[in-house]
Amino acid sequence: MSRSNIVFFTGSNHIFLRRDLDAWIDIFAKKYGEYNISRLDRETLLKTNIQAELLTPVFLGEKRLIVLEDVPFPTVKGDNEEEKTEETVSKTPDVEAIILAALDQVPETTVVLFVSTEPDKRKSLYKRLIEVATLKEYSNLEGNALREYIRKKLPHIDITALSRFIEYTGADINRIESEIDKLALYKQDGWITEEDIKSTVIPTIETSIFSLTDALFLLDSALAYRELLAILETHNIHYVFSTLQSTLRTFLYASKLLSMSYEPSNVQSLLKIHPYAFEKMRKNMRHSERIKALFSTFVILDKQTKTGEGIGDTDDALRLGLEKAILCLQKN
Repeated sequence: MSRSNIVFFTGSNHIFLRRDLDAWIDIFAKKYGEYNISRLDRETLLKTNIQAELLTPVFLGEKRLIVLEDVPFPTVKGDNEEEKTEETVSKTPDVEAIILAALDQVPETTVVLFVSTEPDKRKSLYKRLIEVATLKEYSNLEGNALREYIRKKLPHIDITALSRFIEYTGADINRIESEIDKLALYKQDGWITEEDIKSTVIPTIETSIFSLTDALFLLDSALAYRELLAILETHNIHYVFSTLQSTLRTFLYASKLLSMSYEPSNVQSLLKIHPYAFEKMRKNMRHSERIKALFSTFVILDKQTKTGEGIGDTDDALRLGLEKAILCLQKN
């Protein structure tokens, strides 16, 4: 059974989460006083007697609020318990274990608010909070909810512009908010059109790469070259190149499986391809041999770039090699 004084804010929608957190703290401060609010993060927790902080009853006032930022702790890449030495473990208190042990003893007059956007779900504290805390999850908006949210912020955006805006930004609410602010300044009068979106909003790398690979699958070297130049104005050449390689590899895997009479739905599921992207690929499977030749060129280019063999290992060398490969793409 969840406890009303143990609260857990989590989820990838950082903006909505932070808005609610600020509102909570503001309302609590007005009702019970700022002196009854403690905010602790991972660094300050190591310097605090967290058990005493959680279990000490309120002294002046009716309630206390303790905000624990980034608790439960997020997953750290390369975090390996076996790599920790005995000396390190003995010197560093296990803050999460201390909190977990004290959780059931927290007085009803103390509200503990856990805030963690990307907690490590393997940890015992996270699992316990899911059982006992009042949970509020902040997921990214999708579909109609996302469209309505943007319309409220930009009431004078037309339908095609709205679709293009979502295509360019994806569901990343932080990016959406930033681009909304930019558009509001850019277009203060009249309707926001698709051309306004194209000239103001920078597409995500996924959107840009999709346009480029779409041109490659059609064997349209001129269009592919223009798309490449547009992408390289805002994105790193190495990231673009590796993403291109990955997409072409997926295309060739799909082509091979379909030629072996695998069901299209099974191929899509196995390779985890978005339905729309998969349909685009299927329409151009007749060009598989040319795409295979292009991919082979990319493999050679990748090796040359990494070893400095032939073309050197600079960004300019990689760019020239990539441009040449695309411009040499032929329909016949």
